[in-house]
Parts: sequence; C-alpha cells; structure tokens
Amino acid sequence: MEWVDPGQVLINLRWLELNLPAGLDDKVRRFRTNKLKELREARTAALFAYGMGKAVLQTPTAVAKVEAADFDFIMRWQADDKEFFYPVQLKELPPEDLNADATLEDLYDKLEKYSGADNLSVLIHLNRAVRFDYHPWDRPTCPNILELWYLACTSEDQSKWLVYGSALKPDSRPYDFDYPTGEPNVA
Repeated sequence: MEWVDPGQVLINLRWLELNLPAGLDDKVRRFRTNKLKELREARTAALFAYGMGKAVLQTPTAVAKVEAADFDFIMRWQADDKEFFYPVQLKELPPEDLNADATLEDLYDKLEKYSGADNLSVLIHLNRAVRFDYHPWDRPTCPNILELWYLACTSEDQSKWLVYGSALKPDSRPYDFDYPTGEPNVA
C-alpha cells in the first residue's frame, strides 16, 4: 500500500482541476469517465480521510487506495502511541445529471450484502443537493458494518465540506471542515 497525505492529494487535485485546458469535455473535467474513476474515488477517499483527521479525530491521517475484499481504501492514524487502521467501502449518490433515478434508499439496500465484518465502515458520498434526516439509523434492520458516514460539499465553490456520522450510533452528528489550501506538489 502507498500511504499518502490526503491534504496534499486534495491540494494537487485542485491545482489540476484549475489548470485543465479550456473546452475540455465536461465528463473529463468532472472525472466522470471510466478511465478517471480511480482518480475520482481517490479524491473522495482523500476528502473523507482529511475531514476525519481535521474535524473528528483531530489528528493527521494517511490514506491508501486499495480495492480488496469489501473495502476501497484504508485510513491510518496514530493516537496514544497506537496505530489505527480504518477500512472503508465507498458508495456514491451521483449527481442528478448523471443518474437522477439513484436514491439513498437504493444505497441503503445495497448495504445488506456486507457479511458482518466488525471493522468495515461505509462512506456515502452525497454528490448532489439532497435532503435527508440527520439522525441515527432508523431502518428496521441495521447493516453488518462498524460505522456509516456521509460526506457532502456544503458550498458552491467546494471550499466547505462535512462528514456526518456515524449514522448507526445515537451520538451521530455533522463535522464541518474546509478544503485544504497550500502549494501543489506537482512535477
């Protein structure tokens, strides 16, 4: 696994987005082609790891993109002289212009397939304006996962974000964070 600083990944990707040539196809600009799927998912993993580190854990995190078993990426951090690893399965509620028929209910139904790993968490990237109840899980059955988190952009310029979770626990809540700024590390 290649561990990376999620903040630096996001700064580099923002630089890339701002320096794409004019007239580029919108799906390419938004990383919405099959060839750019890995880059899009890496950005989402970095956003979540960065937001969790800044707002929830309040400690630096690292992230590695891995597609093995039931997870897409792993977060790592240190606290109290211990190293923690946090595997995450990524789901997305896509933008309406790409799939207006997709719903959160569809995503919730897909959570039923997980086999009960006591260390797997699921992240749902809300990639559209959507209203949903910010409260603990209220469906009749609970998925066999450790935690359920949401990630959403809260500003038009993509500078403000939130992670909300764990939706499976009674003390779930939103955590706000700002998109990182700084110098890109591009060669």
